[in-house]
Order: sequence, then structure tokens, then C-alpha cells
Amino acid sequence: MSFLSSISLTQFRNYGLQSFDFDAKVIGITGNNGIGKTNLLDAIYYLCFTKSYFQSKEIHNVQQGLDGFRIEGAFLDMAAGAPVATSIVWKEGKKKIMEKGILVERVTSYIGKHTALMIAPDDIALINGASDVRRKFIDGLLSQADRNYLEQLLAYQKVLTQRNAYLKQVPAIHLNHDLLDVYDNQLAQSGTYLMQQRIQFSNELPVLVQSFYQQLAQQTEAIDVVYKPCIHTPEQLKALLQYNRARDIEARRTTAGLHTEDWALLLNEHPYKTHASQGQKKSMLISMKLAQLEWLRQLGKSPIVLLDDIFEKLDQERLSRFFALLHQLEIPQIFMTHTNTEELRHLVHAHFSSLQMITL
Repeated sequence: MSFLSSISLTQFRNYGLQSFDFDAKVIGITGNNGIGKTNLLDAIYYLCFTKSYFQSKEIHNVQQGLDGFRIEGAFLDMAAGAPVATSIVWKEGKKKIMEKGILVERVTSYIGKHTALMIAPDDIALINGASDVRRKFIDGLLSQADRNYLEQLLAYQKVLTQRNAYLKQVPAIHLNHDLLDVYDNQLAQSGTYLMQQRIQFSNELPVLVQSFYQQLAQQTEAIDVVYKPCIHTPEQLKALLQYNRARDIEARRTTAGLHTEDWALLLNEHPYKTHASQGQKKSMLISMKLAQLEWLRQLGKSPIVLLDDIFEKLDQERLSRFFALLHQLEIPQIFMTHTNTEELRHLVHAHFSSLQMITL
């Protein structure tokens, strides 16, 4: 269980050089819109995952006109009581991760040490968006819990990129099918483990989501999260790739596989995105996130919770129930942003006694 005691930002987004110390379970970050509240949350997320929650390109994290940024933090191990100094530097396309003064050679050995969960305004895409958003959610969760899952996922994505580039760049008449066989074998090897873990997790996820939804929304409507695998068993993956080869050659990309799977969100057996109200969608989103939190807790990992403008997502009743659930889950640390200091203070004090306010 980690507790972030400090963070220092250099040339990260709108921060030139600024440090923050944290000494409470709940940290409220307030200030006007555009002042940098979300950027501070994202820096904490970056320190846990070595990437931004909001930006896919690293250059967009650099203060305008400069060539790199640095994020430093100290995580307090609440069991050992000793701080763990961590720093991440990105400069001119290269990233360096240091922990306890030692260079981290492989990112897969770092991910999962300090876990975090973000809830942000655009997360409603988890409900309304395309399948890739839900895959990213599931893959991110499983990667935090299982280093081998992350390694196999990276291997699968690397081979998939190579296979797609080959299909796109080489005319169909000149394609080497022996090379495609190699790609298929590699995808099947990595994909088998990924699918096994997805199946196991997808059997556990609906129960957690349903429980939190009922507590949060105080409703008993039938909701479900159904895994939609590309095949019935992992062993069929190689056969699927070979069966679709002619179609892939015509499309010049890999048209089927674990990179196309989805999880159907259902309300009374109908698609959630078309049959749920806005309130129901918000409740479903928060329930999915709380399920993520609880699943990690059951594995002995207690994420830092990052709440960006959560007050804009939920009405007062749902907000109160949400904070009550966070209190019950014994979160090590919660960071939240809001424009109104007194409103944030009032709601938090109803559930937590330890509150630190930071005004930007």
C-alpha cells in the first residue's frame, strides 16, 4: 500500500518548476479552470504508470518551447515506513525511470508497484465509446495486477504492428506466407495467455459491478458486463488468424484477434449506450471504476484514487454514496479537483476526517 508524500514537476505542461508535499489521506486541489489542477493529477498518474492518462504523445506533456520534462515523487511504503524516491525524465524522445537511485531497465518491472485509478470527465467513453476504450480499460487493469499479462500484451502488440505493416507495404502477390505463419504463431502464443486471463477476470467483473451499481444508484435494474471473445477457446486463435488470412490480405491489416474483442455493457439485456439514461450511464461508469478498485484490493494492491471534476459527474445523493463507498474500501489516498473550495471541504468532511487543501 503506497502513500504519495511529495511530487516535484519540472517543465511538465504548465508547471515550470513546482513541488507539493502531501500529508493527508484526502487531498483537495482547487482553483480556477485552466490553472493546472488536472495536470497535477496527471503527473501523479504518470509517476505510477510512466505515461499520461490524457496525452498519447509525450511531446504534448512538455512545457511549450522546451525539449523535455521531469517528474519526481516519494512514495511512502505504509508497511515498511520508508520512502521510495522515484523519478521519470522524458527528453528528446527518450524516457528514463529511476527508483531509489537505480535505473529501471524494463518498464514491465515497474508497472504495478504504485497503482492508481483515475476518474475523469471523458471517461464516459467507457460506456458510449468504441470497443478499443473498453479493451484499454481491461488491459490496463490486468497489467497492473499481472506483470506477465503486461509482457504478453506488449509482445502481442509488437507482432501485430509488424504483421499489419507487412500486409500494408508488400503487394499481395509478393507476400511470404511462411513469414505470415511466423507472425500467426507469435500472436497465438502471446494471445493464449491474454485470453485466459481475460476469461477469468470477466467471470469476476460483473458481480463486482452489479454490487457497486446497486449501492450507488439505489436501483435494482438488471445490468451486466459480458465478454465478447473473438473465439471460444484460446487454442482456436491460430486457426482464426489462418482462416482470415485472405480477408487480411485484401484489407491489408489483421481483421480479427484479441485486438478486436469487446465487453458488452447491458441494461435489461439491451445495449447500455442506447437504452440507458445519462444518470444510469454515470452510475455504470463509477461502478466499473469501483469494481476495478475492489478487484485490485482483493489482490493486495490499494490504488491511489484520482478524481478529476467528479462533482460534475454526479448529483449530491450519488456523490455522497460514492464517498461513503470510498471510505468503506479503505483507500490509502485520494486526490480530487474542484473549483469550489468550500463545497469540496463540506462533502469530504462528511466522510473523511483527514483533509489537506491545495489552492493553485
